[in-house]
Amino acid sequence: MSRDQRWLVPGAGALLAAAILTLASCAAEKPTKPAGIEQKIEAARTPGDHEEIASLYEQQAGADKAAAERHQRLAGIYQRSWTPKAGGQAYLVRHCNDLARAYQQAAEDNLALAQWHRQMAAEAKK
Repeated sequence: MSRDQRWLVPGAGALLAAAILTLASCAAEKPTKPAGIEQKIEAARTPGDHEEIASLYEQQAGADKAAAERHQRLAGIYQRSWTPKAGGQAYLVRHCNDLARAYQQAAEDNLALAQWHRQMAAEAKK
């Protein structure tokens, strides 16, 4: 085994370990609903109840948008910082882009839900 080849084995192992750790932390991250939203929706009767729900959805949309931007930045970092020879680069870029799209969609969905609850609040006032 040449000197360069001996370096590749531990280097590849470290690269694989880093990729696994990165994916493990990302894999747990998925868009979520605002905490306790089901109970609030079930109990909603007044305009104020619906306004509170709308606010929760808007807050979650902001968090989802920030997560989408974070994953988009990570995709760019993986794209720029790894050489084509590095195994897993395409997967990591695709993984981060997929998460960014999922979070962006969740943000849009949460804003739409907030609009519906604001409309329900307005109608309940009439």
